[in-house]
Amino acid sequence: MARYAYIRVSTDKQSYDQQVQDIKAYGIDLDTLDGITEEKMTSNKGYEDRAFNSLLKKCKSGDIIYAASTDRIGCDFFDMMKLMKEAAKDGIEIIACKQNLSIARDDVATRIIVAITAIMDEDEKKRIQHRTANKKAWQREQIAKYGYFIIENGPNAGQKCTYVGSPKGHDTSKAREAAYQAAQDAKIRWMEESKGVQWVRAQIAKGKSRTLILEEFNELHALDPENYSTREGKPLSKGVLSRWCREMNPLAV
Repeated sequence: MARYAYIRVSTDKQSYDQQVQDIKAYGIDLDTLDGITEEKMTSNKGYEDRAFNSLLKKCKSGDIIYAASTDRIGCDFFDMMKLMKEAAKDGIEIIACKQNLSIARDDVATRIIVAITAIMDEDEKKRIQHRTANKKAWQREQIAKYGYFIIENGPNAGQKCTYVGSPKGHDTSKAREAAYQAAQDAKIRWMEESKGVQWVRAQIAKGKSRTLILEEFNELHALDPENYSTREGKPLSKGVLSRWCREMNPLAV
């Protein structure tokens, strides 16, 4: 049995962190999983048009996929019903951690629960869109009347603002790209400097199996955790080892 996590955000402004915390709160240690699929994709796209579908096709009977909530998986009621049928047919369990909901069977009880949850997700999405539209309309009205509006929440609460959205001429995508690149550079530097990663690289070159590498690495971790640990200071898991192998060789499965 293999276990995976699926994490999706809709925009660059959203973070994966909250979904990671939701999955952890369910009692799942992400380092013990066989893989984590992350993607940025609008909520208007159904599961078949997302990376989730590739993950689903990869799974075998008895495998489990963890997601923070149902709204991260399907886009609406019909999408969730279709997904439930496909997962049940292939014997794959999908768990929405926040709702403590297991989608493992295509029976009446599960259909009712999934249907209610999907309808509530759709309703909440519409409410958020409505609130956002109303807030922007109010901001535009204030700017038209006074030339500014007062920021209500966040670190700049109480300050005047003269624009709706991002300031004119300010390219937030560049800042996000720079932050992402800095994080990637830090990860690459760590992998290049890590004694444990270099040891794994050497064992792969010798033709050792991943099972044996995992076992021997964690024996070394018990003796020397400072040098033989993951970036988080933990023992090596199958999921992290697979990720290291992919990063060392993009063609690795």
